Amino acid sequence: MADPAATPGSVLVIGAGPVGATFALLAARLGLPATLLDARTGATRESRTLALSYGSRALLERVGAWADCASRAADIHRIHTSQQGAFGRVLIDRTDVGLPALGHVLAYADLQDALDAALVRAGVEVRFGARIAAIADDAAHATVTLEDGGTLSASAAVLADGGANLSKLPRFATQEKDYAQSALLAHVTCDRAHGHTAYERFTPEGPAALLPAMDAQTYSMVWVSSHPRIDELMDLGEPAFLAAFQQHFGHRAGRFLSASGRKRFPLRLRTVQPRASGRIAVIGNAAQALHPVAGQGFNLGLRDALMLAEAIAATPGDAVRALAGYADARAGDVERSIGFTDLLVGLFGNDHAPTRLVRGAGLLALDALPLARRLLAARMSFGAPR
Repeated sequence: MADPAATPGSVLVIGAGPVGATFALLAARLGLPATLLDARTGATRESRTLALSYGSRALLERVGAWADCASRAADIHRIHTSQQGAFGRVLIDRTDVGLPALGHVLAYADLQDALDAALVRAGVEVRFGARIAAIADDAAHATVTLEDGGTLSASAAVLADGGANLSKLPRFATQEKDYAQSALLAHVTCDRAHGHTAYERFTPEGPAALLPAMDAQTYSMVWVSSHPRIDELMDLGEPAFLAAFQQHFGHRAGRFLSASGRKRFPLRLRTVQPRASGRIAVIGNAAQALHPVAGQGFNLGLRDALMLAEAIAATPGDAVRALAGYADARAGDVERSIGFTDLLVGLFGNDHAPTRLVRGAGLLALDALPLARRLLAARMSFGAPR
């Protein structure tokens, strides 16, 4: 099977997850032929919960996927940030930026279902069960060879597969920083309603977060700690686990009544350079994987998708130039987002008394300055100014 010569602006997208699917839908709306290739053969089995910024919601509305998500997404009206064992807290509210919500909480599978349906409505070709054998490019095309021997060509190829096929592209170099931590995820219920409040609690062992769920008394929780500590927590019975989390997090959200669906994953900062080379670009978790503190990673990936689609649409006859322009344009937002999350990990992971005092003073100052709260809320909702 060989595709005909690629048309200007045509794109092969490896990975039909949320970032790849969003890119393909944007490409279709901008008049760019896109073909999605994904190894999965059915509905996603991913059980994670995603925190979407308001800017990400606007992007999903633009590609026709949000209507199917809206009834299954919990709104975030305010974010309460504090530190364990020290003074200082900041409360950012949707009124600080005049938005109906600062963001939303949605199951990965629900978002994927909505995007899959949008792809069908948009007539975007998706080839499931497509396993990649090789990726290459030359002066005229990008070419993907499948394990079944088939080949496809287009003006450009985009990796949106979380990095699964990066090893097939040795000119893309991966750098990793191991935080020596794991994140424990679960769903917890409380004795009082969340009121659409999300919590970020910084502790010496790592951040803990609660994201409001559709059920008024349920949260998605994240508990970051060392690998041995997470090992212990995973082995605890439910009553002991709830008691441990209550002591760790405190009572600001109420009393925890139940916990379900515990799972874990190791935390690393992974970046890929370059972001584009020749006719091949990387986006989303294929390009960068961040620490979950502040919930920036997924939203950063969706902004990758938007800017790459716009770059290719601006110069559909010159994919090499378009991808190089995308890489340059994304550098600022990506570097600042990575720097922000990495700074938070280091700053709040230090338990020295002088540092606690400085952090507390900073949180109090931020809470007292409306302009500072607005700037932070806008940055978290929409990314760096373009």
